[in-house]
Amino acid sequence: MLQKVVEYIGSFEAFSRDAIVQHLDAFGSNWKWTVPREESGDYVFHIARQPLQSTSIVHAAHSSRLDGVVVHDVSQVCIVFVLAGEVEIYDRRARQASSISAGQVASIKGKAGRQLHIEPHSSWLVFQVPESKLRRYFEELTGKPYVQEFALQPTDFRKSDTQGLYHTLRHAEEDLKAATPAERALLARAYKELALIKLFATLPHNLKDAFDRGALGAAPRQLLKAEAFLRDNLYNPVTLKGIANAAGCSSRALQRMFHTYRARTPMGILCNYRLAAAHGTLKSGLAESITDLAMSLQFSNPGRFSVLYRSVYGLSPSSELRNARKREDENSRAID
Repeated sequence: MLQKVVEYIGSFEAFSRDAIVQHLDAFGSNWKWTVPREESGDYVFHIARQPLQSTSIVHAAHSSRLDGVVVHDVSQVCIVFVLAGEVEIYDRRARQASSISAGQVASIKGKAGRQLHIEPHSSWLVFQVPESKLRRYFEELTGKPYVQEFALQPTDFRKSDTQGLYHTLRHAEEDLKAATPAERALLARAYKELALIKLFATLPHNLKDAFDRGALGAAPRQLLKAEAFLRDNLYNPVTLKGIANAAGCSSRALQRMFHTYRARTPMGILCNYRLAAAHGTLKSGLAESITDLAMSLQFSNPGRFSVLYRSVYGLSPSSELRNARKREDENSRAID
């Protein structure tokens, strides 16, 4: 079950193992943190959080080692800038290990069982973004479905073409600290928009080609034909064999291509396309009925459709439609 991240606002210092764990636990029940015993007895820990509407900036520095494990899946992406020390990551599901060294940035997803080991005398800056916000923003900017989860491999963020997001986040920290309460809400919104643009436009993530060109990057001809078939049949029943026939390959070859180039199954991609189509219809306020919309897009269970939509876009379909109609009414009154 996905867990909601607890809001944690402010700046805190701690000087004991128990106090450090207490502050880290405030980030939510999806992480379990431990602080190994240090022979020196040095446990200085500082952490600060600045909210940017639905996103946030977290800045931390500590003298002792920190170990963390994800207890529950959480639909959030953490863009981690390591300023000093090193962050080691072990994915128990995939049996893969990686690390983010000082001067590097990478993304970390909150998947259950994932382990973090952060070296002593480390400091880091994290931009936390709900997956639903990344998806929504990507689709609004490109007009294309968000068919792959965002992934950023360790990259040197000190280079001129990748440092834009880091500098934006640091400026946001300073401005928000000095802002009045009235200014803070406006600044948070502006910096959130700017940070997300920098995230997509300047970092070399797996969706960079799609963001730049408004289309997915290079892939085998059969896969592109399969995706075109899926987009043309959002409102029609589709089978795996039918997709493979349209692509001109076997079902097994099709599944391998989707796994290699999209990290999803063909049916998973089709579901994303259909949810994106539903999102566009709901945001325009054109849907007459949530049930009719779900059935037209081949979701046989409207309740399941609502659960999927909410997990992807952060709102229920009915709330999305209600908000769209409210905006439409407000615009009509403004024109009158």
